[in-house]
Parts: sequence; structure tokens; C-alpha cells
Amino acid sequence: MFGLAKNTKGNVAMLTALLVPLVLAFAGGGVDFFRWHNERENLKQLADTLATRGAREFLLANATSSQIEAVINSVLESGYSENYGFASVTKNVSIDMVEGAVSVRLTAPPTEGLILTNYMPFKLGHDITSTAVAMGGMNVCVVALEDVDGAAVSATTNSKLLADKCSIMSNSISTEGVVSSGFSKIQAGMICSAGGAYGNDRNYSPMPTLDCPTYADPLSERVAPTVGSCDYVDAAYGEKITEVVDAAAKTVTGTAGSLVSQAAQGLGGGQVNSLIKSAGLSETTYTLDPGVYCGGLTVGALANVELNPGVYIIKNGPLLVGLGGKLSGENVSFYLVGDDSTFFFGPEAVLSLTAPKEGPLAGILFFEDRYAPADRVHRILSDDARVLLGTFYLSRGALLVASLLPVADQSAYTAIVAKKLQMAGNPTLVLNADYAATDIPVPEGVGPVGSTVFLRE
Repeated sequence: MFGLAKNTKGNVAMLTALLVPLVLAFAGGGVDFFRWHNERENLKQLADTLATRGAREFLLANATSSQIEAVINSVLESGYSENYGFASVTKNVSIDMVEGAVSVRLTAPPTEGLILTNYMPFKLGHDITSTAVAMGGMNVCVVALEDVDGAAVSATTNSKLLADKCSIMSNSISTEGVVSSGFSKIQAGMICSAGGAYGNDRNYSPMPTLDCPTYADPLSERVAPTVGSCDYVDAAYGEKITEVVDAAAKTVTGTAGSLVSQAAQGLGGGQVNSLIKSAGLSETTYTLDPGVYCGGLTVGALANVELNPGVYIIKNGPLLVGLGGKLSGENVSFYLVGDDSTFFFGPEAVLSLTAPKEGPLAGILFFEDRYAPADRVHRILSDDARVLLGTFYLSRGALLVASLLPVADQSAYTAIVAKKLQMAGNPTLVLNADYAATDIPVPEGVGPVGSTVFLRE
């Protein structure tokens, strides 16, 4: 009996049997805790991102609560929650328009754990709130994204770029990153070149500041519209020049004859409109809806095209307005996608366009696909393009302005973010910065910027 009492092998086995579950419980609990903790950290980072993006809208003029919430929704819908490990989150947004603060509350269920799932607080859903506050501002109305080639911003011959109340930023490190030659003039609140500038004090007011820091693409995080199936194919409205001249010639002379071919080869500079008027020809009004315009959209003579509010996706073809064609729309945006999707507004074109005041593309009038071929040229030759209210976002292409009469001068504001901004001939491009005169917000990074957004605990 004494020998049995001194045998401890059974005690060790019993002790081991008792300890193993405890060790496993601690190990499983540790795994649960670290996973739960990491989920909370990820949710906090997501809330910080959303609050910061929303608060940045306060740096822009005329920010509205609906616009701020639309930006936050756009970020979420682009897949941000999945990037942080959440298949879905529930959000609540609180906006203080007076203080310039945005609070984002996110809730999400915890992942099923091994041990701690049934214990407080681990069985409760994650609940995180982040608040960001915005302060500050200077105005930016031109950002030229070209970083190497010269003439990222250029004005030649007798052209004028007038931006008295805002800044022009060129990222080109070329010694001639900004060019103003001949009798041209670039006039702005500030002209800043990451490289050098060509021209003298008669060409600039004030002289450019050189060797500036580059200005990052302010719209790089804006989510591009989703492109669905074609709603319209090769949409074209109005008449070709030969058809107009033919009709006019028959009306005026009774026969087309050689007059048609001669006129068709040489008309321009207001002659089409004069011919239409003298012939008594009448225009037709067309009302178009947002959608995907495959093959582009053409507006020709005798066409008055009025656009309903929304996003017009111009796919695999140009947006072309000429020959006296008219294109107008309030709260519209154009997304240019496909190799051939540029815009061309001819000398006879009549334009009046304003950007959306709400939604993910609020304040953006033109948005070029970020995968478009580099250095495409978008042209404004129109002598009647006085209202172009919004932002041109052409990160891959160049905007060429070569009209005879002022462009955008009747717009409350016009901003340009493009690879290059080029002016040739005798145009006057007026970039106003009267943000208080419109309820159309300025996209993040242009307009009043250069201020700070900070997270508040």
C-alpha cells in the first residue's frame, strides 16, 4: 500500500489533462483578442480615411452636407471597406457646417472567434467614431501635371490667360516649363513653376516663381464613373456643312451648282450662321438624357442640343460641336473613355455648360479616363463659350484654347487640371474664382486649398 501511495505517474497525467484545456483556452483567447484588436484598428483607419476625405470638402467653396456625404459614399463604394477587411460596414455621418467638422461612425460585426466570442465585450459589434476638422485656404485654378516637357502652361502669339484671383501651378521641371511669348500675357494671383519660365515682365503679371514644389494631382482619388453598355451609338444631331450650304443655295439661288462646292470649301468664322439666317433655315431642338454614347456625340448645324442633368459617358468617339451647333446643359458632366474620345468645339459652336452640384462628380465638367493615350489634344475654338462652369480634369491630355473671343468669362469659376494647358492665336481664357456666386462646389484640390485637415480625438 505504501508503494502505491508513492506512485506519482497518475498525478502527472491528471495534471496534464487538466492543464491542456487551460493552455488551449489561453492560446485561443489570445488569437481571438489579437484578431478582435486588429479589426478595431482597421475599422478606425477606415473611419479616419472617410472623415478626412469628407472634411477636405470644407476646403472648397460652397461645400454642402449632401456633397460631403456623396464623397464619403463614393469612397466606400469604390471598395475601401474590403481593403480594410470588412465585407460590409454600417455608417452614420454627422456634419457640422459651422465648425467644418465631419464625424463618421462605423459599426461592423466581429469575426467569429474560438473562445472569446461569447464573452463581453468581444461578442458586441465593433463601433468606432472618427472626427476630422478642416481649416484654411488659397485658390488654385490651374494645375499642369506634365513633369518633364516644356510649355506645360503656354500662351503664344497674342493669347491671354487671366486668373487674377487664383494660382497657376506647373509641375514641369523644364527650364521652359511655363511659356508666354510674343504679345501674349499670363496674369494670375500667383504663377508657380517647378522648373523655369520663358518670357519677360511684359508677358507675365506677376513674374513666375521658379523651382516650386510639384503639386500632386488633386483629383487622383476621384472615382471614375462606371461604364455600362451602350445607350446610344454614333449619336449625331443637325446637318453637315455641305447639306446646309446645299439647302441654303437652293433657297437663295434656286440651284446648288458650283456655289455649293465653293461655299462648302471656304465657309467659316460666322459665315455658316449668316448663311442659315439669310436662307431662312430653322434649327431643331433636341433634348438628351445621360447615358453611354458609344461612337461619340456630334452636334452640327441647325441643332440645338439641350442636356438633362447627369453624367454623359462619351465612349470610343469624340464629343464634337461645330457648324453653328448649340450644346447646353446645367449640372452635367462628361466622362471621356476610349482612344478616340476627345472634345472639339469648333469656331461656330455655341456652348453653355455647368457641372453637377451633387454626387461623386460634383464640380467636374470633363473627366478624362486615366488610361487614355497620353498627349491627346482637346480643343476649344468656339467664339461663344462664355459659360463653362466647373473643372476640366484631363490628366492624360492637353487642353488647347484657340478662339477669337473670350472663353469662360461669364462663369463663376473655371478650374483646369490637365497634363498641359496651351493657348495659341488670339484667345482670352478667363478663369474666375467667384466661388460664392454659385452653388456648384469646387472639386477637392482646386479652388481654396493649401490648408489643413486634422483628426480630432
